[in-house]
Formats: sequence, C-alpha cells, structure tokens
Amino acid sequence: MNSPVPPSEDDEETQAKAVKGRNYVLNELIETEKIYVKDLGAVVEGYMKKIEEKGVPDDMKGKDKIIFGNIHQIYDWHKTYFLGELEKCLEEPDYLANLFIKHERRLGMYVGYCQNKPKSEYILVENDAYFEELKLDLDETFSLSDYLIKPVQRITKYQLLLKDFYKYSEKAGFDTSEIVKAVGVMHLVPKRCNDMMNLGRLEGFNGKLTAQGQLLQQDTFLVTEQDSGVLRRNKERRVFLFEQILIFSELLNRSSSTPRYNFKKSIKMNKLNIESNVNDELCKFALTSTGTTERLILEATNREIYEAWVCDINKALDLQKNLLNALQSPVEYQRKLTPNHFSIKPK
Repeated sequence: MNSPVPPSEDDEETQAKAVKGRNYVLNELIETEKIYVKDLGAVVEGYMKKIEEKGVPDDMKGKDKIIFGNIHQIYDWHKTYFLGELEKCLEEPDYLANLFIKHERRLGMYVGYCQNKPKSEYILVENDAYFEELKLDLDETFSLSDYLIKPVQRITKYQLLLKDFYKYSEKAGFDTSEIVKAVGVMHLVPKRCNDMMNLGRLEGFNGKLTAQGQLLQQDTFLVTEQDSGVLRRNKERRVFLFEQILIFSELLNRSSSTPRYNFKKSIKMNKLNIESNVNDELCKFALTSTGTTERLILEATNREIYEAWVCDINKALDLQKNLLNALQSPVEYQRKLTPNHFSIKPK
C-alpha cells in the first residue's frame, strides 16, 4: 500500500485536509453506489415484475425487452459484485483505481445499454399512459423513464468522482499513476456510451451500422455543398465517421431533450478524398468522393475538433490504402512488413 511522501511542517495541515477529502470522495462513491443499486432494483424487482404480472397492450407485445435493454445484467453485477468490491476500498483505498482498470471490458455493458436507449425512449413516450398506470400501481415516486436514465448518469458520475479522488490523492502526496489510468478508462467508457446513444438515434440509413467498423468520431458541422462550382447555403449536419463510411444526418426535433437524426447522405471511405485548410481558414476542410463532382466543405466549431477530424480521416484513409495494397499485391505487401528473413516488424 502506498504511503504519503513525508510533508514539511507547513504542509501537514494541507495534506491532512487532502486525505480527509480523499476519504470523503470514497465514502460518497460507496453511498451513491448503494442508492444506485436500490434504483436498479426498483426497475428489475418492481417495474419488470409488474409488467410480467399485468401484461402489455397488444401493440407493445415483443417490445418489452427493448424497453429495459440489458439493465438486468447491469443490476446483477453491481448488486452481487461491484458494490462489495467498492466497500473493500474503505480499508484499502489504493484498490479503487485497479478496480476500474481491470473491469474496463465489463463496464462495456453500458455501451450496449446506451445504444438501445433511444429505442427504449421511443416506446416509453408512445405508451406513456400505460407506464403512468404502472407507476401508480407500484406506488413509485419516480417514473420508469426516470429510473432508466440512471445507468447513463452513473457511468458519467464515476469519471467525476475518480477525478476528485485523483485531485485529493495528488495533494496528499500519494502515487497517482494508477488513478490516472482509471480516470482515462472512465473517460473512454462514457464517451463510447454517448457515441452509441447518438448513433441509436440515427434514422433512415439503409444498411447495417455494425458492418461499418468502429465509430471514430461524431460531431456537428456547418456543411456547404458545392457542385460544378456552385455553392449552396450551408446547413447544420451531424456527421458520423466510421472506419468504412462517413454519414451525414440532419437534426430533427431540435427542441427535444432526446434528439433524432435523419440520414441525408454517405461517402464510403474507399472513395473519400480530403482537402485540409480550405481557403486558408483554420476550421474548414473539404471532402470529395471519387466519381462525383460534388464537394462538401465542413466547418468545425473550433480548431481542436477540426484537427481531430482531419487526423482521424487521414488515419482511416491510410488504413484503406494499406488494405487495398494487401489485396492487390499480397506478396509485395508482406515483403514490406518483413524486410528480411530475420527481422519481423511487430504489427
């Protein structure tokens, strides 16, 4: 177990406060976890059981599983394992970081939950009267919709609490290398959850999104279409960048807290070309598709988004080029990977 770096006399009070703050965060994490497990139980042991007893309207038959997604799996894991492991951290606080690091794959179950969430929301809205009746039957304070958003909120809360735990640990002089890794894990998991939730709100795409490779980026751009030199009025578009395809969509029900996106067009990555720094403007890049005269100019809201997109598009294009080379000239491609018989470059 790590020990604090011995402080000078002037720093003793600061360090003591930091240790106290660290313990407070740990206690908050565990107490809120208990409440979270109780809330999940209200869904699994309450709403789900009541629906089994009561039955569902004819037009909702077969959709009840979509409403809940994999919440039963999330509930079982937190109740039977994760809560108990968090409680062990009261005796051994250094165990906390490792707990999140080693369960990164398991926490991926939240990604599946979030991907299903938009479909669940739609069914809840369409059958509002039925679910309100359920709430009254159960004498519940919260609606089913209130409960089903809690896993989305919880996966984000972990990141915030770990950041606070890191802040106080650093001030107290503890080794924070593992906590930094844990914060990194709990930055990526909620990001993937948010990506999948937005993707689940995309309508009208005639294809399988799961066949398009990993979702690399998603963001909102001002997009100007140019055809045969003629510029059209720019429009706001939500753009999804996959390994295999780039998808443009239009935001629907803008005022709603649960947005939907309507598919507008796509460009396959093996036909995509990119021009960076259009007209020497810092946040604009242009895309064209081989075999068409159309040119799309995308304007990002800031330089950081622009650089991330240009970087990831170029990486995806390089990957496409390498795959094409491997297919067209497999012997030559393999020779480049293994320049001599005795030295094999790692992939």
